[in-house]
Amino acid sequence: MTDIYDQHKAAFAQVSAYVVMLDGERVANIAFKFPRDGAGRLYAYVHWIGREMVRGQASGGGYDKRSAACASAAKAAGNWGESALWPFHFWKALSLDGGTTWDRALEVAGFTVLQAV
Repeated sequence: MTDIYDQHKAAFAQVSAYVVMLDGERVANIAFKFPRDGAGRLYAYVHWIGREMVRGQASGGGYDKRSAACASAAKAAGNWGESALWPFHFWKALSLDGGTTWDRALEVAGFTVLQAV
């Protein structure tokens, strides 16, 4: 029988997930699905709690694909300045693609980012 930790490692080998907090409350989840070969398409699934989840993507190599996929998801979210449920500073931070990593951009905007998987 396979050890439970080996099963978990195999199940989540190409996935990482994060919880985004603001003032001690969970406000969003972000999950990444990595390509098996490392050079294929990476997907970012961004879910602001209470709204529909959006997906962004990035492919290629030689740059931070997670930040690029988050920027793609922010673009897919549409007009994020319209509603209090789509806080401008969250999507603005995620839309930054170049120089600052997606998680650091959220932290600078006042969010706490915790890795869950």
